[in-house]
Amino acid sequence: MLWAEVRNLFPDQFVLLEELKSHYEDSKLRIEEVAVIKPIQDDQEAMKELFAAKNERFVYHTSNETITIEVRSKPMLKRNPSHES
Repeated sequence: MLWAEVRNLFPDQFVLLEELKSHYEDSKLRIEEVAVIKPIQDDQEAMKELFAAKNERFVYHTSNETITIEVRSKPMLKRNPSHES
């Protein structure tokens, strides 16, 4: 389903989605097609679903015109060498 269709069906609310089709543009993931898993009624439920989401599932609000997610690479972990006294 296209994002515009989701926005028409579920205006001004959070929805749990599964990514079906997307592409990378610069450092952003642009999602073109999604499957609606379920609409979410309130902010608390949205947070719960967001933290439980795995793989291609995510929570997004239909007030956004497009689904664009900034992709960040994991920073390298640096450790200070321990010095012996």
